[in-house]
Amino acid sequence: MTVSENPSTHRFVWPADYYSGPVRSPILPRWAPFGCGAAAVVVLIIVFAGGAFLSSGGFVDLMDFVIGMTASEMKGHYAAEVPAAQRKSLDDEVVLLRKNLREEKVSVVQLQPFLERLQDASSDKKITTQEVALLGDVARRINARAKPARG
Repeated sequence: MTVSENPSTHRFVWPADYYSGPVRSPILPRWAPFGCGAAAVVVLIIVFAGGAFLSSGGFVDLMDFVIGMTASEMKGHYAAEVPAAQRKSLDDEVVLLRKNLREEKVSVVQLQPFLERLQDASSDKKITTQEVALLGDVARRINARAKPARG
C-alpha cells in the first residue's frame, strides 16, 4: 500500500487530491470581500481627511480643546489645602496659554513641558499645592516666551 492509497495517514492534502476532490462550500458569504474592501476604503478616506484637517490648523484647535477639557476636569481634583488664590492664578495662566495658542503666539511644541506636568499632576486624581505651583510656573514661562502681537 502506498501513501496515496491511504488518505487517512496524510499529514497534508496533496494538490492532486485537493483539486480532484469535491468543491467545498465557501466559509464567508459572497459579499464579505466587498464589504471589507469598502470598509478599508472608508477608513483610508477618514485617515486622509483627518490628516488634512490636522495639517491645516486643526491640530492647534485639538490641543486647545484638550487643554480646556483637562483644565476643567482639573478643577475637581484640587486638594483641599490648595488656596483659592493659587487656583485662580493657575486658571488665569491656563486661559492665557490657550489664548496664546489660538492666536499662534505659542507653538504646539512649546506646550510639551506643560502637558507633561499636567499629566503627572492629574494622574492620581489629586492635585497638590506643589503641583499647582509647578504647573503655574511652567505655564508662566511658556506665556512669557509668547511672540508679541502682530501689528
